Amino acid sequence: MNQLDNFITNILEKNINEPKEYENAIRGTFENNKLRECTIHKLVITICSTIILTTGFSFAGYTIYEKIWKEPKKYTTHDEFVNSLPPQEISEKEKSNLISEEQAKRIAIEFIEKLGYGKQDINRIELKRGYGQSTDSYYMVKTKYDYEEGLMVLVNAENGKVTYFNDIDLKYKELNQKNISEEQAKQIAIDTYKILGLNENEYELYSVNQEQSNFENKIRKLWGVTFLKKEKEVYNKYASISISFIVVNNKVVYDTIHISSEAEEVNNPIIIEDQTAIEIAKEKERELTDVEISSAVAEISIEKMNTFIYQLENEIYNTDPDSGGTYLDIENKTRKVWKVLIKHDKKEDESMYSNYNQYIKTNYNKEYYIDVTTGEIIGGNTNEIR
Repeated sequence: MNQLDNFITNILEKNINEPKEYENAIRGTFENNKLRECTIHKLVITICSTIILTTGFSFAGYTIYEKIWKEPKKYTTHDEFVNSLPPQEISEKEKSNLISEEQAKRIAIEFIEKLGYGKQDINRIELKRGYGQSTDSYYMVKTKYDYEEGLMVLVNAENGKVTYFNDIDLKYKELNQKNISEEQAKQIAIDTYKILGLNENEYELYSVNQEQSNFENKIRKLWGVTFLKKEKEVYNKYASISISFIVVNNKVVYDTIHISSEAEEVNNPIIIEDQTAIEIAKEKERELTDVEISSAVAEISIEKMNTFIYQLENEIYNTDPDSGGTYLDIENKTRKVWKVLIKHDKKEDESMYSNYNQYIKTNYNKEYYIDVTTGEIIGGNTNEIR
């Protein structure tokens, strides 16, 4: 057994501690009469499959992948959740790892000038802590001191990248807007993308839309163009650039520019096959409902881990602590998944349920997010039109 034990340890790319379950997996395999005559390859596969089930690791080929799903943290009061967050004021120690106020100011001015607004004076700059998932701190840089006036640029305080631009004054102005075609709007967005020096090879034009806005009886038709990053032929909606603008007197006037990007590239390898992902999703769906599954299909997608399926499993429908619910806090992870759509054609009558949440659990069509590397269910969504 020592020889085989050494053999397995040498072919695994990830070093792990050898818990008691590791030894039991090896011993159990050798004690199985049907496996005694098997090849060394089959013995290895059998042993490693047992390790997956007992130690929290996923095995594929000759690599051990640590499972990523962790139990969400639960908060039953608003104060309990707020107290778990870092203080609003950023410490001097934290500031030492951030860009300076002057650097943020210079970055914002350069960004504004590239958009054709000319030289601007900065009259307000504040370092703020971001409690969202995209950044921990940012500088708000404004050309006017008043929050409701001027141009605003948000700069990531960690890496110095602009994440947001807004011409706040635009909604108040009387402007003679010029109508342009979709092709012209597309070209303006592409030109803006290049002017700002964004990574041309990483993002692709994804959508072009015109939407009407109405503020204080001022009606505008804003063009909105979105670029998405592609991760090996899969669009990542969490790494996007959106540009909203109008044209006045042959000049582009920008409403907003939003640049969001994940800190890490989404490159977890596809180990789990689509049919395996479908079976994982169907098995979980059968635990949630007895209603017949009519179809199940899978497609590759990039999604954030969430608690949707977890909430259905544990019947946690109220996540607002202020109304007696339980807030669930989960790690910010974006992964490549098999998005498995489970459909029910023959649904039960809604009137049979006194609790509509139970109806959702047992009858709604659902999307399951199955991690393509570990095979875990890391979230999901409803796929139902009422």
